[in-house]
Amino acid sequence: MLHRLKHNLIGVIGLLGCLVGGALDGSHFMLKGISEEMPLGRAALWCATWFTPAPSAIRAGTDRDELTVELFMIAYAALMLLFALLFWLRTSGAARRLGWRGDAMLLAQLLIALSYPHSLLYLLAAELGLVLALRSGLRWLGLQVLLLVLLTVLPMPGNESTRSDGWVKTVLLDLGTMALWQCIAYGIGYMAAVERRGRIELAAANGELRATQLLLTDTVRSAERLRIARDLHDIVGHHLTALNLHLDLSLRQSGAAAPPALATARALAQGLLAEVRVVVGSERRDQHIDLREALAALCAGIPQPRIALSFEPGLEIASPAVAHTLFCCAQEAISNAVRHAAAGQLHIVLARAADGASVTLRIEDDGCGSSAEQEGNGLRGMRERLALLGGELKAGNRPQRGFGMEIVLPAGAVAA
Repeated sequence: MLHRLKHNLIGVIGLLGCLVGGALDGSHFMLKGISEEMPLGRAALWCATWFTPAPSAIRAGTDRDELTVELFMIAYAALMLLFALLFWLRTSGAARRLGWRGDAMLLAQLLIALSYPHSLLYLLAAELGLVLALRSGLRWLGLQVLLLVLLTVLPMPGNESTRSDGWVKTVLLDLGTMALWQCIAYGIGYMAAVERRGRIELAAANGELRATQLLLTDTVRSAERLRIARDLHDIVGHHLTALNLHLDLSLRQSGAAAPPALATARALAQGLLAEVRVVVGSERRDQHIDLREALAALCAGIPQPRIALSFEPGLEIASPAVAHTLFCCAQEAISNAVRHAAAGQLHIVLARAADGASVTLRIEDDGCGSSAEQEGNGLRGMRERLALLGGELKAGNRPQRGFGMEIVLPAGAVAA
């Protein structure tokens, strides 16, 4: 629960806004009463008429007024709670992956906010800036303002109250003020969304940089050890081989007169040459890249979505080309999930393939999936990288929700 609150501070602020707005509106209702010209007031009065007798010359209708207020307050509290719940779902990221159902939730919030004009209109305007793209958010904001104007200007059914001469000026002033504050709230929400996306992308870039540095350090270390092993084999091994040949020749030429020290020197030279060969072979066999540490650093730097990394125990990647390709594919998949998928969870699994000679990288998210008919540059770039090493990629939308990919790559592949 605390984890959800921490990762949806905007939703927490919205809940607090609903609480404060509800308290202020409740104080307003207590001081000035409810307005029966608004939809919620009319609905409460209509329901009260079914359960109370009409006012007459001997009956003032106090029962109906009290029941109307009670019904209004109950409906107001219920709608406020429903609005707060929808606000939380919309800002948490889960509803942003529901398509038309997310729009239906926004429409329900709009109808709730218009049932009695109060602070919910401004919260909804800020929410539009937070969860929608610029053009889509502006269209929703325009619809919200238009419906508010129509609701205020058009007479409600059953309302026969007369309008004074200054009514138009007052209404236009009120509507203009409300529309201005809604635009300001939308602008604040949009700027907060831009700042949040920038912060996430910056954190992702920083994580990618740290992970790339770790991978590069391992690659450089592996290359340096390989160079030293080659030098030992080509230079030291060559001279020790020549030394052994000359010592062997000296022993044969000296025959029985050969001093014991010459035989000892030959034995030591042969032992040293064998040890050099063992060291060279060990350095070549022990080459591996710590891909797990690099991927862990990459995942740790991403604040959203939450990434679960699973790495098969004992799995080692000896080929720098394979490690670099797998890292780049994981990096591209994470980048797509951050920028396009609106995913909340991302799972990365790296394990040995069934044949034992290949590694498998599976990446799955719970985002909105891909609606494009053709693959983008990211997936095409992955396929090109994998083709150079004899690997393959399977990618597509998952049956329930989200996008998934599976990469199979020979563990010892080298670049062509």
